[in-house]
Amino acid sequence: MQRQTTDERFQKVDNYRSEEGLAVRQGLYAYKTPDYDLPGVVISRLSGEPKRILDVGCGNGRYTTRLREAFPGAEVIGVDLASGILETVPEPTVVADVADLPFEDGSADVVLAMHMLYHVPDIPAALDELRRVLAPGGVLFVSTLASDDKHEYEPLWREAANAVLCTDLRLARSVLLDRFSLEIARSLVSERFGSVDLHDLPGVIELPEPGPLMAAFRSEEDFFALSPDDFGRLMDEIERRLEAHFAGSEVLRITSRSGILECRDAKG
Repeated sequence: MQRQTTDERFQKVDNYRSEEGLAVRQGLYAYKTPDYDLPGVVISRLSGEPKRILDVGCGNGRYTTRLREAFPGAEVIGVDLASGILETVPEPTVVADVADLPFEDGSADVVLAMHMLYHVPDIPAALDELRRVLAPGGVLFVSTLASDDKHEYEPLWREAANAVLCTDLRLARSVLLDRFSLEIARSLVSERFGSVDLHDLPGVIELPEPGPLMAAFRSEEDFFALSPDDFGRLMDEIERRLEAHFAGSEVLRITSRSGILECRDAKG
C-alpha cells in the first residue's frame, strides 16, 4: 500500500487544484501594514550565484518567479504536490511530495518551504528530506504563521458555527498551527541546523469592509465536511456579524504575525 505523505484534507481538494483559492487567501495581505516583500527578504539573504534553487510547495509561484528574475543563471524549480496549481507556473516544475523529493542528495544550493509544512503528516520526516537535498553550505528557508496570528477572527468563525450549526468548528488554519506554528517550527529546524535566524514579520491587517474576509472564508469550503446548505448558513451568519461590526466601526483590525526561518550549517 502506498504511504500517504501529505494530508489529503488540505491538499487534494479544489482549493489546490488551481491558484484561485490560494490567491483569495493571499489577498488579505493587501491590507496589511507594513507591506513586507517576502520574496525580497529571501533574495536579500542570498549571495553569490546559486546553481539550483528548489521552491517546494511553490503554489502559484510567487517566490519562484522572483527568484528566477533575481538569479537568471540558476535553475529555479517549482515543486508542488498539486499539479493543477502548477499550470500557471512556467517550467521547470515538478509534481512531487516534500516527503519524497525526486532530487539527489546535496543537489540544491537553496531550498524553500514557504507556508506549506503544516500540511504534511510527518513534518520531521519532511524536514529531513529537505535537508537531504540541500548542498553543504546551502540554506533552507521555512516560513509559517505564529500561534497568535489573526487570533481575532477565530472567535468570529467559532461563535457563528455554534449559533447556526450548534457545533464548535475550528478554522483549518488553527488546526494546522497546532502542528506547525512558528514556535514549533523554530524548535524543529534547530534540531537539524546549527544556525537558525528568525525574520519576524509582525503587522496589522485593516479591512475597510467585509468582502475580503468573507471571500477568504468562502475559499475554505472544501476544508470542512459540511453540506452546501450548512456552509451557506454559516457564511450568512458570519456576514451578518461582520456587517454589525462595520455598522459601528470603519475598519476591522486583525493582528498578523508570520516569520521566515533561515537555516544554515546542517548538523552531522
